Amino acid sequence: MKYLIDTHVLLWAIMESYKLPEKILKLLEDESNTIFVSPISYWEIAIKHQNKKLNLGKINVLHIPHIAEQFNFSILNPEPYDYISIGQIPQKENHHDPFDRMLIQQAIRNDLVLISKDEKFPQYEENGLQLLWE
Repeated sequence: MKYLIDTHVLLWAIMESYKLPEKILKLLEDESNTIFVSPISYWEIAIKHQNKKLNLGKINVLHIPHIAEQFNFSILNPEPYDYISIGQIPQKENHHDPFDRMLIQQAIRNDLVLISKDEKFPQYEENGLQLLWE
């Protein structure tokens, strides 16, 4: 199977794996699965870290892509159509986060299951989002 992980899943896998359900941990470790990380997540991490909204402990923010590679996570580079078609996803009244919306769009367009605990994501299943948490 092919999966896209949300930013918090990437960070938890790297720093706090105890926060991930056993089912998700096994899925991430299963070499028959392809686990994608979007550069959008790296952008989100960089911005939140710079704005002091994200504490990475002793991890250097610049090392996160390399650490993700060590976990055998693959990069899912956005295509121009991913950006331009973001307007195809309805902007829900209670959800305007551009990072989340881009991840949702990438998952839908690339037929990937998005792994996320975000409670606002299920509302996009009606738009074709495949979602997994527990």
